[in-house]
Amino acid sequence: MRTLYKHMRNTLGRRPLLGLAAGFGLAAPALAQPRGLPTGAITIVVPFTAGSTNDIAARLVAPELMAQLGQSVVVENRPGAGGTVGIGQVIRARPDGLTLVLVSSSSIPINRALYRNLAFDPARDLTMIGMAGSTPNALMVSAASGITSLAELIALAKRPGQPPIRYYSPGNGTAQQLSCVQIAMLTGMPVENVTYRGPVEGITALMTGEVAYGFATVPSVVGLVRDGLLRSVGTTGPRPSTLAGVPTLVSLGYPGFLETDIWFGIAASREVPAEGLALLRGAFDRALAGTAMKERLARAGFDPVPPRTPAQFDAFITSQVDFWAELVRSSGTTLD
Repeated sequence: MRTLYKHMRNTLGRRPLLGLAAGFGLAAPALAQPRGLPTGAITIVVPFTAGSTNDIAARLVAPELMAQLGQSVVVENRPGAGGTVGIGQVIRARPDGLTLVLVSSSSIPINRALYRNLAFDPARDLTMIGMAGSTPNALMVSAASGITSLAELIALAKRPGQPPIRYYSPGNGTAQQLSCVQIAMLTGMPVENVTYRGPVEGITALMTGEVAYGFATVPSVVGLVRDGLLRSVGTTGPRPSTLAGVPTLVSLGYPGFLETDIWFGIAASREVPAEGLALLRGAFDRALAGTAMKERLARAGFDPVPPRTPAQFDAFITSQVDFWAELVRSSGTTLD
């Protein structure tokens, strides 16, 4: 566990002090108060645990957004119910632009497909400010297991007379769990899901041999792969990831993993006045346009995503809801 938390600190490189400033709302640079937003600290709610890829993305973006807006930025973790607890907090907050939320594939399109009785609709009640990046999901095994390929993992799972192999996930209905279900369905592997509170606990279980495999976003494991503690035997999405030499699952004959990269962005309530939304979007775009910011995101394992207009964001979210809904349906996963 200590090794993994050390890796999480190293993932952020020399940014812990910036993350600390964001986390405790230290004073922002003395710039003119931007029109369109009230005075006060801006809160980015992360609806997942500290150390998650969502958390990493928020703490990378927060200092740059603070510099652009001239207002303090606070990062607040509010995990629970697959992200719906934190998202609900933002939707219920005063729509003044001071309360934002870090959203991802899991927290908007997957939850829209999973929860039939949500008191809110993330796709309807939120509007995107901008996307920080995307990342493949990597199919991970422990380096100590000796498994070097997907074929070897499948062979292990199908040994006659053996119980189902165990995989870890952050919970039913998460992108990682759905990916584990999908690879099991496509390969015929008998499997058992073991859920953990967050990525740190799940990855630790993988390294200690409690489970045989799992999916993880590249930023959460890239350092552990480089240190020789974990091995990836395949990644989702159409392009090779920053994990050198790891094949895509599409290239291994599983085209269903073509669109399962995980994206991360900042959203606000749709009821925020147009002037405030425009100011936030402009600040976010400028923050991500900087060379240093691009390099920090790339080092952490995030791929860039093209800028989009608000209408293009809405169309993208709709297409993602349709895609993940079909995967949820075919997997048989339900939560209510």
